[in-house]
Amino acid sequence: MRESPPLSARLRSLLVASLTCLALSAGVLCGSSTGAAAPTAGSATSVAERAWIHRTLANMTLEEKVGQLFVINGFGTGVHDKDPQMVKLNRQFYGVPDIAALIRKFKPGGIIYFDWSNKLEDPRKIQGLSNGIQHVARQGGARVPLLISTDQEEGEVTRIGAPATVFPGNMALGATRSLRLTRQAARITGEELRAMGINVDNAPVVDTNVNPLNEADGVRSFGGRPGFVAPYGIAAVEGYQADEGSTGVAATAKHFPGLGDVAINPDDGAVSSPQTLAEVHRENFPTLAAAVGAGVDQVMVTHILFPKITGSKWPSSLSRFWVTGQLRGYLGYEGLVTTDALDAAAVSSFPPSTVALKAFGAGNDQLLEIAQPEELEGSDKPPADLLAARRAILAAVKHSPTKMRALKASVVRVLRLKWKLGLAADPFTKPARVKQVVGTPAHLAVAKRAAQRSITMLRNEGGVLPLAPNTGRKVLVTGFGEVTTKTLGAAIASHGLTPQVLDTGFSPSPEGIAEAVAAARASELVVVSTFNAWTPGVSQLELVDSLLATGKPVIVAAVGTPYDVAYLSGAPTFITSYSYQPPSLEAMVEAMFGEVDPSGKLPVTVPAPGSSSVLFPFGAGVGFGG
Repeated sequence: MRESPPLSARLRSLLVASLTCLALSAGVLCGSSTGAAAPTAGSATSVAERAWIHRTLANMTLEEKVGQLFVINGFGTGVHDKDPQMVKLNRQFYGVPDIAALIRKFKPGGIIYFDWSNKLEDPRKIQGLSNGIQHVARQGGARVPLLISTDQEEGEVTRIGAPATVFPGNMALGATRSLRLTRQAARITGEELRAMGINVDNAPVVDTNVNPLNEADGVRSFGGRPGFVAPYGIAAVEGYQADEGSTGVAATAKHFPGLGDVAINPDDGAVSSPQTLAEVHRENFPTLAAAVGAGVDQVMVTHILFPKITGSKWPSSLSRFWVTGQLRGYLGYEGLVTTDALDAAAVSSFPPSTVALKAFGAGNDQLLEIAQPEELEGSDKPPADLLAARRAILAAVKHSPTKMRALKASVVRVLRLKWKLGLAADPFTKPARVKQVVGTPAHLAVAKRAAQRSITMLRNEGGVLPLAPNTGRKVLVTGFGEVTTKTLGAAIASHGLTPQVLDTGFSPSPEGIAEAVAAARASELVVVSTFNAWTPGVSQLELVDSLLATGKPVIVAAVGTPYDVAYLSGAPTFITSYSYQPPSLEAMVEAMFGEVDPSGKLPVTVPAPGSSSVLFPFGAGVGFGG
């Protein structure tokens, strides 16, 4: 297919400025953000940087250069973790006993952390693991430091919880209408990650949530309009990358070409978008162009089929049209390009070697190869796809001068980012930084303020809210989430009411609904939490309707997308936090008691189910002041 002409640097700058103006017209509180374009990660380099890259390349073997293409995960809380389960998993997937041996054998460009592979519970242990990884990397071969990443989007996707500072997610931040809070949240998140030795955050999501029934993005998106989302993406990039040479992190704009108009997550199956190229340019690319203009260090390419554009065989991550033609050419992006996880169900129909070769040939600089064991609810089987992928890339570059040149270009981009992050000079973090930075009272106060300003009330028709405190009133707290209901119950109890907590799960059983109804009849008030209750095949809507039928006052507390309200026309009281993280739940209870005004405004439009008619417009929200 014929490619579209590239955007000039001037045009990209104008696009970013125009999107910022659109956001201002929508009532965004911009703080000090200018929205001006900044140099991209591939721009001019210093003499010292060029010398380090040249020297490093000269000292690298072919295997080390190929290793720079891969970001992988190992199992353990330390580089020499002796836990039998961790040793077993490392041996099954990689043929090595621990992370230290994994680095020595495969010489990867990066390591990614997950809670299920590295038990991300203690910031001090995380920092020790990070320093251990960098120590091993500096001992062998060309002594190249590693990019260490995780997916700390905040909100729904939060890899590291308390005692680190936990923020509401993107849609909640969009509801605050504050770019300043968004930038602060990203900066604090970046500072705390860097204190733990993590130098890359796979965030922010800059997709526009066009499809209300989107299970891939939803609350991970800032909102439903490109002109609204773009300035928030800029603010997040600015926050993450503030002082990234020492205390910040590299940001990752995702998910190119855009997951906003799909139904499911590529992790769960083949994803197809109905969009035309014109629609992609109009609906998806403005926010990505804004992130590029803001100088984002990485762009993550996901796995989407576009039947109307490139056919139904190769998803975007494996397509040269998308990566080289559209991201590099049309958007003019010069920084590091990484794939989304290549163990995703969306690419599982292809052999690992084919996936790697197509991803590399498409123009990706780094390939995200994940080994997630089935017993941890993953879908991968030993050995890891990395083994076949690495062999395929090695063979390909040995026999093709063109691929060898592409390899060098990708390695240079990887090394540039490592230099920019200050890893060439010092990849380690000081143990004292964890105590000084992670979960400080000042940081927690910002998270609390963001949560409080995000709470959005859409209905209070019977005047049930605000609740009176210290009445001892019996309250049933039920619905989605064991931790969610417990947290809501504890917060309600702290206000002097008497809660009974009953978790009914994501899809309540008939028995669970009957139990909740019986408990509701014995209570004076019901608070029911929902999470994407519109999801096909789940029975949260039946639970809420059954509770409403008891005649008791029912407060619907949505902790996912606000689209639930469209399916609960009989619920007179509806409030949403856009998040089930503790700060958001506690802020929602504070709003229920009138301690804070639910001043959040919808960052999306809520349509009637299966219709284009609007039930709640963009910007809707009812505070106690009217």
